[in-house]
Amino acid sequence: MRTHYWALILFFSLGIVEVCGCGGTDQSGSDSGDSFDAHSTVTYLPHTVLNLQTAIDQDGNPDIADPVVIRDEDTWYLYATQTKKDLHVWRSKDLKDWVRSGPVWEPTPGAWNARGQVWAPHVQATDEGYYMYYTADMQIGVARADTPKGPFIDVFDHPLVGGGYGGVGDGKYQYDPGDGEYDFRAAFALDFEEKAIDAFVLKASDGSLTLYFSAYRPFSMIYGVPMTSWTSVADEAPTTLIEPDPQGWEGFVAEGAWVVEHDGRFHLMYSGNAADMPQYSIGAAVGDSPLGPFVKYAENPILSQDPDADFFGPGHHCLVEGAFGDLLMFYHTKVSKQQGFDRRIRYAPVAFDGDDGHIKASPP
Repeated sequence: MRTHYWALILFFSLGIVEVCGCGGTDQSGSDSGDSFDAHSTVTYLPHTVLNLQTAIDQDGNPDIADPVVIRDEDTWYLYATQTKKDLHVWRSKDLKDWVRSGPVWEPTPGAWNARGQVWAPHVQATDEGYYMYYTADMQIGVARADTPKGPFIDVFDHPLVGGGYGGVGDGKYQYDPGDGEYDFRAAFALDFEEKAIDAFVLKASDGSLTLYFSAYRPFSMIYGVPMTSWTSVADEAPTTLIEPDPQGWEGFVAEGAWVVEHDGRFHLMYSGNAADMPQYSIGAAVGDSPLGPFVKYAENPILSQDPDADFFGPGHHCLVEGAFGDLLMFYHTKVSKQQGFDRRIRYAPVAFDGDDGHIKASPP
């Protein structure tokens, strides 16, 4: 690695900038309006676990994962997998103190999205408002809000992708719980071809829209399909973009796509391996168009576990503008090296290396 790249990362890691806010910081973690320090200082603390108030989730854990962060003027808004029954937002002006508001999206009682297992929101700011693409019962829905604080209201009464929509499945389900309790795992095992998770939408420099998601064959693979609007998928079969290598670091999983356009090329970042394992990691591939073909980086994964640093299972990330016109990567790691969903959120600067043009993350 060239010295100039690490100098750039060091500059981002130690950078300080003054930003304006209003009021004082709410230490309770609950929503009390825009109560932030009037002249807070942003200081990057790479790979530090964020202090985010969480609830006990639907599965009995205080787990928080799969972050997406957007920057709106001088405020960062963070959405994540948390309760698994609804979605909340945390906001900050200094990347240190975060205030939670929510729920900003809730399922419709009796609808397709009411069974829980709500995951991986992706929020996109557009000139039409804010769109949230979320996973519920392993199908993808879309909701809209006027502000990043919500509330986000479902656009459709059916999935955008999955269960026969968006080119995934045919809507004919084998699993029927009858009068018994709904079994999430049985539903997947019997109807994996109906499932889709982890939506991401790219608006390229030419104005085109592309939806990325993971679906199953039965391994988890990343697909892409053009969109004709923020809420409409083109009537064509999704393209397979990333297949996991069962003999490599990915195992049987490729998920959590995030695509960034840089110098005329498209870098598709993704996570591999099982999300509840310390081997969960982040890799990337590069192509000349939004639908590839994509060639995986030879140096994959670009961020992986470091047991000496008590750093386990980094994955399912997003990229967002930092305080200095740079890029920050928010992602989650596990608390321990044991298998389980014990995740917390961190962030770190990333940059494109001049030698090969690949995106690199600072080490933990």
